[in-house]
Amino acid sequence: MALALPESPEEVLALIADSERHRKYVWTAGRVLKELSLWTRIEALSYDERKRVLRRIADYLQELAARGSLQYRGEVQSIGYGDEVGFDYVKPPIAPRRR
Repeated sequence: MALALPESPEEVLALIADSERHRKYVWTAGRVLKELSLWTRIEALSYDERKRVLRRIADYLQELAARGSLQYRGEVQSIGYGDEVGFDYVKPPIAPRRR
């Protein structure tokens, strides 16, 4: 089964930034999969495959937090696939206009 999973943290950040224009989310690996409309396709995978996909997305979220694009949430989230680490999107500062 070929899934159109994000290939990099930058692709995950592009999804997050676009989604945040409409409403604020707590970002987890499960939320990313929901926003990519891959939720039901992931559920069809074996447990081990599903776990690998979730770990990959979670690693991307951790990397984005390390870069400062996301901020770690202290409380565990139970939005999708059980208890997951959650993050908030940190909008980049607006650059001052040049005169």
